Amino acid sequence: MKQRMLALLCAVCLLLCAALPAAAEAQTPYADSQFYTYEDYDIHYRVLPATGESKAHILLLHGFFCSTFAWRNLAPQLAAAGYTCVLADLPSFGYSTRESKDVSPVAREDLMLALMDAVAPQADWILAGHSMGGGVAINLAQLRPVKALLLYCPAPQSEFPAALQPLITSRPMEALMNGFLNVGTRITPLVRLVIYAATNDWAFARDYDVAGVTGPVQYDGFGAGICEMMYRVRPTDLDGAKDIACPVLLVNADHDVIINSSMVSSVHDALPQAQTYLSRAAATSASKTAPTSWRR
Repeated sequence: MKQRMLALLCAVCLLLCAALPAAAEAQTPYADSQFYTYEDYDIHYRVLPATGESKAHILLLHGFFCSTFAWRNLAPQLAAAGYTCVLADLPSFGYSTRESKDVSPVAREDLMLALMDAVAPQADWILAGHSMGGGVAINLAQLRPVKALLLYCPAPQSEFPAALQPLITSRPMEALMNGFLNVGTRITPLVRLVIYAATNDWAFARDYDVAGVTGPVQYDGFGAGICEMMYRVRPTDLDGAKDIACPVLLVNADHDVIINSSMVSSVHDALPQAQTYLSRAAATSASKTAPTSWRR
């Protein structure tokens, strides 16, 4: 019976993949797209130059299922305020290399440090992270001195259970994830419903430009990359966060259905020195604007 079920699952996965169009070549998904190559990885990033003389460089790291598109509102505000904004797609997201068995693993933090050195080795840097990207930014701030750390609804990552790795990274599971996400993200009402479930804000979900989310998800094995990425991530070191010496801005949302109270408390406890700010919005839209004092 188990063999028949496995065979059926494999058949469904193959049919789904066969029915999907080939992944589009996305060498330049945006007019300002650039790629940084490090070992087996091609990291997609974009640079928004500062208006006038640059006060500092800001590395902006997106959340789960997101990409550089997530910063389309905040980054221009920061650039207009005199900051050079570097928007990066983390591995397996956006248009960066998908994690796979053929890619020798390099920690996300090490890739971002290398990107910072490649873009502006002598610059003063600020780190900004939303959700999952916030967890990465907390780790980065412990590895390299920075001017400031901006956290928008940060989601600290924990160790992935080793017992689940064979299942999550199996070929049937990866094929199923590829097919499910590629097909599901082509149904716009379904995508808007998911956005509404994540934000509890129907107006936000109704008006959201879903192509900015679905485009990268439909590109080059997103589902399989997520499966591989899950067990490769470096857990967020909240114990070491207390030693972060730079100013910290910690933004949370009062309608956050993704980041639970335990996660919020763990980050607040780890960063007692942080300046806190409560956004009267959903978590997904909390990174749309920066408090005025942090745009100066």
